[in-house]
Amino acid sequence: MSKSNKDINTVLASASKLASYNMLLQLSFRVLTFILNAFVLRHVTKETLGVVNVRLLLLYSTILFMSREAFRRACLSSRDDGAVGEKDIKKKVKWKQTINLLWCMVPVGIVWTIILVYCWRNLFENPDPAEIPHYPLAVVIFGCCACVELIAEPLWVLAQVFLFVKLKVVAEGLAILIKCLVTVSLVVAFPQWGLVSFCIAQVSFSITYICAYYGYFIWFIKSKKSKQSD
Repeated sequence: MSKSNKDINTVLASASKLASYNMLLQLSFRVLTFILNAFVLRHVTKETLGVVNVRLLLLYSTILFMSREAFRRACLSSRDDGAVGEKDIKKKVKWKQTINLLWCMVPVGIVWTIILVYCWRNLFENPDPAEIPHYPLAVVIFGCCACVELIAEPLWVLAQVFLFVKLKVVAEGLAILIKCLVTVSLVVAFPQWGLVSFCIAQVSFSITYICAYYGYFIWFIKSKKSKQSD
């Protein structure tokens, strides 16, 4: 079997693994979310849970989508132009331009965060402060979390290009697990905090997500250097 065929088989196998892991991740996420909502509903009002799951998460996902989706497609398209092996990828992709383009997500994300947070706080109807306190603060925190997570996007794209198929599952799975544990702990211990508990949990998700990606790539680079020195 030629080297090109081996590379193609490797890519296909990695893509199949990635699809399986993504399916497992999404299924686990849905199950955890369902269990979390069922448990949390015993300790917070349904209005609070509705604001978190609809308004705040909609803001969070909208910022991420508007800020990164086009960049992801543009940068990953270079992976599809006939490069199948790691050496081929390094030759094909102009990494300096690609990385520079990826970092443009951060200022774009800041702009979208400012616009959408303003809309959520000033243009859309706000919940009654007596029933849902700290809503304006929660909007800012969820918006900032979405914006901060864009710092990990260059590493996310690199992981996709070089087929680090388990990294996404581990990073997102660990972040979701930490978020669930923090949410349950705070809601049970401090039910009067309301939205503040969910904000802290979202911050813990963002920190874990970013640390997982940067921690892995720091370890990966150090291990590469140690192998080369040997």
